[in-house]
Amino acid sequence: MSGLRTTIKIAKAINKLSKDSARHAERRRKEIDRQQARSAKEHERALREQVRAAKEYERRNLAIKKRNAADEKLAFKEALNDAKLEYEFRCEERATLRKQYIDEVLK
Repeated sequence: MSGLRTTIKIAKAINKLSKDSARHAERRRKEIDRQQARSAKEHERALREQVRAAKEYERRNLAIKKRNAADEKLAFKEALNDAKLEYEFRCEERATLRKQYIDEVLK
């Protein structure tokens, strides 16, 4: 009888170890799945952040380009206005010189 009990105990121990091993393997598989899900979420978050950063970079570049274009336009208008004032001044100077010349010739 003692041999039968020992055999039953060994069989129960093997069965218990087999069940424990299966549970442990299932826990490991679930942990791996959770880790992969975390990694995937982290990767997606990083991609979204990269896209967000790229959009922000483009938005800033566009704002800088617009500001530069506005500055160039303003500089052109100022240069044009300066040229106009210089032209008017030269015209007035010529008119004065012409008038002086005519006055000298008529004397």
